[in-house]
Amino acid sequence: MFASLRRFVLAATLVLLAPAAAHAADSVTLHDLVIGKPDAPVTINEYSSYDCPHCATFHAENRPWLIKTFVDTGRAKLVFADYPLSGLAMAAAMLVHSAPEDTRQVLSDALFSEQRVWATAENPRQALGTLAGLAGMSQQQVDKALADKALFQALLDRRAYAFEKLGVDSTPTLIINGQKIMANASQEDLTKAIETAEAGLKK
Repeated sequence: MFASLRRFVLAATLVLLAPAAAHAADSVTLHDLVIGKPDAPVTINEYSSYDCPHCATFHAENRPWLIKTFVDTGRAKLVFADYPLSGLAMAAAMLVHSAPEDTRQVLSDALFSEQRVWATAENPRQALGTLAGLAGMSQQQVDKALADKALFQALLDRRAYAFEKLGVDSTPTLIINGQKIMANASQEDLTKAIETAEAGLKK
């Protein structure tokens, strides 16, 4: 019931945000944002929504600390996975996945750091387009990204999987080697979760 209702709201809202939809591609590749060594022993999967204030707080506080303490030291890698909670967040995610490879991370970071600006703008879609433009996207590319039915469905399906199979029901949430913890937990609790994951690898 919850998942079905959320799917309806997302679809309806995105129709209002995007121009006329283009033909959907047969398949689409999601471009996740990964920070850290590919062979790092611990994987931290982050599930966040671009319009979530708590996620913006995580990106301003705990996330930089996690990167400095565990990612930069090679103990873990951080994988960002979209968990859009609204049509606006879905539109933002679609733009990030469609941005040039060398500016995707920059755009993602800007969406969180400038969240109060674009998410509350009189014309949120135009504000998103402006940020995407700073990441090297033309207006034509922005319109194409927001009309990409295959990308929309791929992101929706992954969010449904995270909800139904991984138990992700709020944002921001971390899955650390399979174990769920709230991303805005204390740094002490996050450290314990990562150390527990490391200990599990030694058994």
